[in-house]
Amino acid sequence: MTIAKQRVAIVTGASRNIGRSISQALALSGCAVVCLGRDSAALNETAALINLAGGQASVFNGDAASNANLKSAVAHAVTTFGGLDVVVNNAGMLRNDPAEKISPEEFAADLQVNLVAQYALAHYAHPELKKRGGGVIINIGSIAGQMAFPNCPSYVASKAGIEGLTRSLAQDWARDNIRVVCVAPGYVESEISREVLANTATAEMIKKRIPMRRVAKPDEIGAFVAFFASNAAGFCTGEVYYIDGGQRMAF
Repeated sequence: MTIAKQRVAIVTGASRNIGRSISQALALSGCAVVCLGRDSAALNETAALINLAGGQASVFNGDAASNANLKSAVAHAVTTFGGLDVVVNNAGMLRNDPAEKISPEEFAADLQVNLVAQYALAHYAHPELKKRGGGVIINIGSIAGQMAFPNCPSYVASKAGIEGLTRSLAQDWARDNIRVVCVAPGYVESEISREVLANTATAEMIKKRIPMRRVAKPDEIGAFVAFFASNAAGFCTGEVYYIDGGQRMAF
C-alpha cells in the first residue's frame, strides 16, 4: 500500500485575518503549514490555533518584503516538513494617499511588498515544487486589480500586476505540473479595511454597492483558497477567481 505524503504549504502574512484563516483552512485540509510574517506573537497564536485543532504548523518570522527572507522560508519548509507543495502569496499593504503625495520611491517600495515579493517566493519555490512532481501557487489579488479605487495607485497597480504575473507563471510552469491561480477578494473584514469600515456611513455606502449587502469574512477567503489548493481544482490554472459578493458585476 502506498502512503500519500503530507502536503506542505507556506502562507505569507499569516499573522492574522485573511492569512490566518488561509493557514487554518489549509491545515484543516491536511497541509503542514509554514506561517510567515513579522509579528512573532501573532504568528505563534496562528500556529497554536492550528496545532490545537490537530494540525501541524511552524512559524517563520520574517518580512515578506525581503527576498532573502522568502528564500529562507522555502528552505525552512523543506528542512522542517520535507518539501513544499502549496505557496500562498498573501502578504500585502495599502498606502492610502493620492498619487501626487506618493513619491516614486514609495511607489516602488509598495510594489516590492505587493508584487515583487509574490514573484520572488514563486521563483524560490519553483524547484521545490517541481521536485515533488508539481504543486500550486495561489496569489492573493483584489478586485482593485480590475477597478480603479481612488487614492491608492500603488495598490491598484500591484494588484493588476498580480493578475498578469499569475497568467505568465501558469503558462511557463504548466508542464512542470505547477498550477498558478489568483484569488481576488472584494471587501473583507481585515486590518486593511478596518479603518474604512469603522466609518458607519462609508461602510453602508460600500455594502450598497455589493449585491449581497455585506463584506466577506476571512474564513470565507480561507475556504476558497483551500479549494484551489486541493486536487478538486486540479484543472484550474492561469485564471483570476473573484470572491466579492458580486461587486464587480454590479459596480
